[in-house]
Amino acid sequence: MKTYQIKILSDADIELVHNLLNDLANKGTIEISEKNTDDEEAEPASEDQVQEIIEESEIGPYYSEKEAKEILNL
Repeated sequence: MKTYQIKILSDADIELVHNLLNDLANKGTIEISEKNTDDEEAEPASEDQVQEIIEESEIGPYYSEKEAKEILNL
């Protein structure tokens, strides 16, 4: 199974895209779950989640500029 995020670029095409996706969902080809992208309705991270993110960022690998360029083949 693969998951895709779709961004509809033109408001005029929203209905067309929804209809196409709904047709595929009705055939059992795909499953649709709509996610809200409004920042106002997003649930803020808890203190524990924030701390975990900070700790994970601190233990991540550090590369010199030279090492990073070699890794990225630059």
